[in-house]
Amino acid sequence: MKERITEELKVAMKARDTTRVSVLRMLLAEMTHLEKSGEEFVYQDVVKGYAKKLRKAIEEYKRLDVPDRVEANVAELAIVDEFLPKQLSDDELEKIVREVVTSENYTSKDIGLAMRTIMGKYKDVADGKKVQSLLKGILAS
Repeated sequence: MKERITEELKVAMKARDTTRVSVLRMLLAEMTHLEKSGEEFVYQDVVKGYAKKLRKAIEEYKRLDVPDRVEANVAELAIVDEFLPKQLSDDELEKIVREVVTSENYTSKDIGLAMRTIMGKYKDVADGKKVQSLLKGILAS
């Protein structure tokens, strides 16, 4: 993944795409920092972490009503999302949650167990907040 980001950075620099260059440099810097620290890590987790930070920033800027910062962070997030696995659609996710709930006979008391089961299999392609929301809705009925 680091090689892909490096190649994308070269292309962005030639195209003078400052936003893209900035985001890709940030990702590479974080990866290089972790490599030098000797910590065990997965490149994809670095990208996920940065995407998560951007999503939180977007929510906060929306709450503070700062539209230019929201727009800038959304643009950055679009670039970061290119390096993440494609997420399941809401319909696909709901189907999976319903299948797991019915096959395991989970009740409303088993939300944590159901979350562990679903996220254990689909953590790379499913948003935990959406899964939790769906579980609460399905198990409440």
